[in-house]
Amino acid sequence: MYRLMMIFFLGVFNFIVWGQHSHQKYFTEQALRIDFYHVGDKEQETIIWDHLYQEARWAGNPHNLLDTLNLGHYLLKVYDLKTNLLIFSYGFCSLFQEWQTTNDASEGGHKVIPTTLRIPFPLNKIQLEILRRDKQNHFSRVIAQQIIDPQTTPISTESRSGYDQLLEIQKFDDPAQMVDLLFLGEGYTAEQAADFENDVRRLSEKLFTLEPFRSYKSKFNIFALLTFSREAGVDDPSQKVYKNSPFNFSFSTFGSQRYLMSTDNKSINDLAAALPFDVLVILVNTDTYGGGGIYNLYTSVAAKNSYSANVLVHELGHSFAGLGDEYYTSDVAYLDFYPLSVEPWEPNLTILKNPMAIKWQRFIDPEMPIPTPWDKEKYDQWNKTYQQRRSEMSKAGKSNRELNKLREDHEETINRFFDHHPYREKIGAFEGAGYVSEGIYRPSLECLMFSNRKFAFDRVCQHAIERRILFLTQ
Repeated sequence: MYRLMMIFFLGVFNFIVWGQHSHQKYFTEQALRIDFYHVGDKEQETIIWDHLYQEARWAGNPHNLLDTLNLGHYLLKVYDLKTNLLIFSYGFCSLFQEWQTTNDASEGGHKVIPTTLRIPFPLNKIQLEILRRDKQNHFSRVIAQQIIDPQTTPISTESRSGYDQLLEIQKFDDPAQMVDLLFLGEGYTAEQAADFENDVRRLSEKLFTLEPFRSYKSKFNIFALLTFSREAGVDDPSQKVYKNSPFNFSFSTFGSQRYLMSTDNKSINDLAAALPFDVLVILVNTDTYGGGGIYNLYTSVAAKNSYSANVLVHELGHSFAGLGDEYYTSDVAYLDFYPLSVEPWEPNLTILKNPMAIKWQRFIDPEMPIPTPWDKEKYDQWNKTYQQRRSEMSKAGKSNRELNKLREDHEETINRFFDHHPYREKIGAFEGAGYVSEGIYRPSLECLMFSNRKFAFDRVCQHAIERRILFLTQ
């Protein structure tokens, strides 16, 4: 046993040393920022390379240069051109891929959406490849390539970050050993600088009351940057409100009112370039409910809304851990986002093709029935009746007091249903997830990826978040 343990630990040690030597052999400690555009329609996509920038520090883990998590719709691969050796990879998502599932795309629209990636700065000539998942969710489609020679390729070294306020919330260690969480402020004027600091501290404190973030708090460095906005707030097209703000965030992204996003990629990343980061969160100065999260892009949250903490951690589930949405009764902008014949790559969704080998099988008790019955028909009927009744009362001009009473009664019914359900703390396979009522299953009865009712992730989602934390810190 002792000999086996020694072999194991020596193997781990050698792997870590290999990672360090690989980083030193192929990269500097600086970062290469890569700006590019996704261009296309519902079926076609082209990558157009834009600008390259050299930045002071890459925040990633030098021990884990190859992405083994299998998350994201896209995969960036970096090859050493001399040896053709894969020296770096990175999974990510884009707003463009989401747009391709909308009505606008289905009706023949075209779109140009920018994206930014950062890799460790190469010492020698490299080749970039961007792969996109095929219809079976395999990374088999190379959609773009580019050769970069750090000696001859134009790479800007200009300082592009200008900020008015820098906050250090907590710093425990070097960025290479930590999860570096960076907050940016959107729509805060100079007079609201103190509001921004209060929002950052309040929401970061709330984040670390939640597992698994609470257990790994000492693994996070947290900073915040603010560029003062000329006007308070952000665009809300549904209310015909338009504000001059640094990053041009707007509600009604892709026609979904609560989807609060921006395609002003350069402005966001110019400010963020001031500090190394792994996770980017934009706090938006509004009390209207909304937010968004794209894997390895950013999280946004309406900071003044009463549900801001819930939205923050839900959207971090997307942007940090690659979790999928588990709800299915709310309106979304997407059409057929998840093909029902293909297993989703998200760690908390499944089409249950093999009930005996679910991706979260380790968390399921042997006696749990799969699929898991949960009185779904009853739950669906309550929601349908509530939505119909609310619509009828609104058209009839009923008062806010009457509408609020209807909502409160409905919430009481739903709370009673979940709080007394026999499977409320169990992991199984519960039908209804990924924006569809049938054919996609979630791990638990409820979780923050399902609703705002309960401020907790289930064990499957916790495991996915923990996995990403460890990937960035070990």
